[in-house]
Amino acid sequence: MINKILSLIEEYDSIIIARHKNPDLDAYGSQFGLYYALRERYPNKNIYAVGDTNYLNKFKELDEVDDNIYKKSLVFILDTVVSQLIDYNVYKSYDKLVLIDHHKNDPNINYDLAYQVKDASSCSEIITELLMDLGIPISKTTARALYMGIIGDTARFLHSNTSSKTLRLAAELLDRGIDITDIHNSLYTETKKSKNMKNIFFNKTQYTSHSVAYNKNDVDFLEKYDLTTNYASRGLVNQMGGMEEVEAWVNFTFNKEEKNIICELRSKRIPVLSIAKKYGGGGHLKACGCTLNTWAETDKLIEDLDKLMEENNG
Repeated sequence: MINKILSLIEEYDSIIIARHKNPDLDAYGSQFGLYYALRERYPNKNIYAVGDTNYLNKFKELDEVDDNIYKKSLVFILDTVVSQLIDYNVYKSYDKLVLIDHHKNDPNINYDLAYQVKDASSCSEIITELLMDLGIPISKTTARALYMGIIGDTARFLHSNTSSKTLRLAAELLDRGIDITDIHNSLYTETKKSKNMKNIFFNKTQYTSHSVAYNKNDVDFLEKYDLTTNYASRGLVNQMGGMEEVEAWVNFTFNKEEKNIICELRSKRIPVLSIAKKYGGGGHLKACGCTLNTWAETDKLIEDLDKLMEENNG
């Protein structure tokens, strides 16, 4: 499989690297890790990084690419294989499409190659190993992006998806001379306003009778505190974690652009992926998500999650 990927990279003069919408650190890290590595290895090729952006973009502005370029390009989609999480414009036109992902979902779009390592901690871990196996050099710039992606999806190596391979590959990235203190400061130092916002969010958290914490971030909440959908959704979800009394937590945030509700599910030890899949989503066993259309659906999901906790804690 990896030799086929290398053959495609060698064949195409135009390569587009994409990932899922509403990107997290792993989506950015894997995207820009591959982008920088290929740019440095193949300086005469036209290589683009495309997609939406948010406050987690610590790299560069995304490229604008027209359909004529897409039609003659090799397109990579990273960190997802499901159409619900991909901007349709990314894959409506291409010459060849390669999917690279670590989630548990099976692809539901047409593709030429799908490279999935479902036990990897992150897509950035996959890209790190792939570059090493292909003999493509990993520079300090590339290593910085990939390391950021790995720590994003492992929560700084705290989640159970961290394996001995994860740590070995992270060590390889450290050997490229990256400054982990600078990286951690850039990602985890925040303003006084942000700290206060987390307190406000935490204080409005609600709880079910079976150890589920949840928050509903409607349009009034977003506008009152001038919050983006992505920040309120992914940036705040884990403020409900780390409590002895809470087994699982879920964050619902109204998406002002698409007029739907983004759901982020998390759990300490009990897999909650089945709940996300029931509502059309996916992800990791204990960190996943889906998209809902109404607030009434959020109540049903909370009931399902509460029942799951009751069954597994009884």
